[in-house]
Amino acid sequence: MQKTWLFLDFDNTLMATEQFGVPTLIERFNELYSHLIKRKLTLVEFKQHFHGQARETLCENMSKYFNIHVDYAVLYDAREWRMMQYLQQLHEGVPMAPNLIETLTKLISHNTILSFVSNNPIQRALTAMRFATNAQGDRLASFFGTRFFEAGDAQKPKPDVYLRAMAQVAADPQKCFAVEDSITGVTAAIQAGITTFGFTGFADEPTQMKTKLLEKGCVEVFNDWKDFQGIYDVYKKA
Repeated sequence: MQKTWLFLDFDNTLMATEQFGVPTLIERFNELYSHLIKRKLTLVEFKQHFHGQARETLCENMSKYFNIHVDYAVLYDAREWRMMQYLQQLHEGVPMAPNLIETLTKLISHNTILSFVSNNPIQRALTAMRFATNAQGDRLASFFGTRFFEAGDAQKPKPDVYLRAMAQVAADPQKCFAVEDSITGVTAAIQAGITTFGFTGFADEPTQMKTKLLEKGCVEVFNDWKDFQGIYDVYKKA
């Protein structure tokens, strides 16, 4: 059975974390900068212009968009600790994508090597897994072994995090695949030369997002992880 490598985005691809992370970041931004832009940044506006972005890249693009200086150190001050506390206090926990565990289990049994690739800190993802609504976070984390890769200094849409991950796991570039939920992530994966699938299971407007992801270069877009096995099998045999 041939070996393949599957690189997975985390936020809103595996777990519905953006609904918690983005609003708290917007709230912090408005506390610091609403008086400079003469209004409050909304969730709709954020998703329209900054979907999938994080950290330094996000601050750079916010600075350009609003024509102000958005200070990364200030906006993100103690952010990860605040996020850990916030996620712990959620009464119902953090939702995991339906049918994810079952599908990934089958993929692993078919000689697929999974890697985690995210713009956001690994510890935030692990916190979300820890408080998963289905209590399957430990199992999800175990699927990746030591293959956790954080974009760090070169955020998506730059391809660096994918290129570094591929090098670290000694992947055959011709047998690499990725799943992303945003234009930002898809751009990074495709620029790294990876066949990329889009996921819309947590999208506000799945049909519109599907169109955007296909236009950006995704070979297929799916809405439920139970459908992914069949899609993946077709492309890994191509």
